[in-house]
Amino acid sequence: MFPPFKVRVSGLDKKAKYILLMDIVAADDCRYKFHNSRWMVAGKADPEMPKRMYIHPDSPATGEQWMAKPVAFHKLKLTNNISDKHGFTILNSMHKYQPRFHIVRANDILK
Repeated sequence: MFPPFKVRVSGLDKKAKYILLMDIVAADDCRYKFHNSRWMVAGKADPEMPKRMYIHPDSPATGEQWMAKPVAFHKLKLTNNISDKHGFTILNSMHKYQPRFHIVRANDILK
């Protein structure tokens, strides 16, 4: 994804382990077209693609590690290929999307 999603994390327990995840959801229920040098609504959105949660490759890591520097999701790959077998995030072309960032405390999950 370009530009890559970057976030600075704060307020975590330094010793606890966390998993950082991201998914991408539709921002509205419209399809768009580019006409006369601007984006315009061109009808209802296509059916949503199967959702995939992207797990940051450094997960799990301690809160101290996550808070030390900005976290970038530069390895997240997008596609509009519904038959994708590479684990990419599948999106519909000509639609608006909103990334969602999640922090999950892993200590309880990993026990």
